Amino acid sequence: MAKLPTWLMLVIGLMAVVVIGVLDYVTGDYSLLIFYAIPVAIEGWYVGRWGAILIGIASGLARLISDNISYSASTVRYWNSLQDMFFLLMVGMLVALIKKLMTEDQSPMDD
Repeated sequence: MAKLPTWLMLVIGLMAVVVIGVLDYVTGDYSLLIFYAIPVAIEGWYVGRWGAILIGIASGLARLISDNISYSASTVRYWNSLQDMFFLLMVGMLVALIKKLMTEDQSPMDD
């Protein structure tokens, strides 16, 4: 996957979010938040921080749209979707940071 162009990785991530969003709508009340974290983490690893932010926001919007279509009477759906989006953004940012720290050249420690 590291050989794919950035734009293609982003398109794949967005398509994955759309598929998970449809499944989220179909399943109804069951939360598929952990499945949204998969494309966010993949984008954070292969694309970096901005890819994780883009896919995290797209995932938050997909959750909001799914909740709006499924449960129009719920008053907390906006708050729940916002919390979910921030969680996904944190996951993506942490994965991107871990990748960055792993790839940096570190000087050997003196014993």
